[in-house]
Amino acid sequence: MTSQDTNMDPSLKTPRTEFGVSLREYRISAGLRQKDLAAVLGWSVSKISMVERGERPADGDFARDADAALHADGALLALWRDTAHQTARWPVWLAQLVEIEQQAAMLRTWQPLIVPGMLQTPEYARAIFRGKPGTTPEAVEQNVADRMQRQDVLQRENGPTLWAVIDEGVLTRPIGAKAVMAEQMAHLLALDDHPRVNVRVLPRDSWLTTGLQGAFILLSGPRMPDMAYLESVTLSQITADADRVLETKSRYEMLHGDALSRRASLQLIEEIATQWK
Repeated sequence: MTSQDTNMDPSLKTPRTEFGVSLREYRISAGLRQKDLAAVLGWSVSKISMVERGERPADGDFARDADAALHADGALLALWRDTAHQTARWPVWLAQLVEIEQQAAMLRTWQPLIVPGMLQTPEYARAIFRGKPGTTPEAVEQNVADRMQRQDVLQRENGPTLWAVIDEGVLTRPIGAKAVMAEQMAHLLALDDHPRVNVRVLPRDSWLTTGLQGAFILLSGPRMPDMAYLESVTLSQITADADRVLETKSRYEMLHGDALSRRASLQLIEEIATQWK
């Protein structure tokens, strides 16, 4: 999957952008321009600029050399280590999404094809990842582990609230095996006890076409701009562009408005779950 990141707001302090902001602050304190630091480190000015904006990850050599050149006494290197493992494992777009999810207070998602990643069981996720052409068993297991780690944010005491609207077809589409689907349905039902998770089902007879363009996640919080993650088969985008976020919000409101109530959604999941046992 390729990605395109548009209009990432510089005020969004993800771990990667925090490193960039800290790098810039240390550089300015040292009285250096970007081209001065670039000359010291042997990087181009454009690369220095991209790291400072959080658009490009720094590697260990860069972090170590920048820390020494700017007399940061290990602070920059320590900050880089906080995100290095995540950056190495995940593509840029996913690393940014995970970073943003860590700061969000509210996640609103629509999924027309599969159970949202935040709500998947390991076996369901495993079946999804096995469907990627050319993937290896090792890659599948790493992807499953990463997905389960992403879900940890929902278990934090101050974690975000998640409102998910899923198409009814998600509940009836065979993924993996009957046992996999039965376990996934049971997990969705158990989530009714989660104080910050709300699952709604858009019924097949709604005749609504608003969500056919693809899945998305809306992310918001008090210390970040409203953002949208837009997903398709070959392109994943994270944007803070006000017009695109507003359009995505409008789509979500239409989908949520036509979805079944929480109680009715649970009843439908229970009914369909019996088909998978």
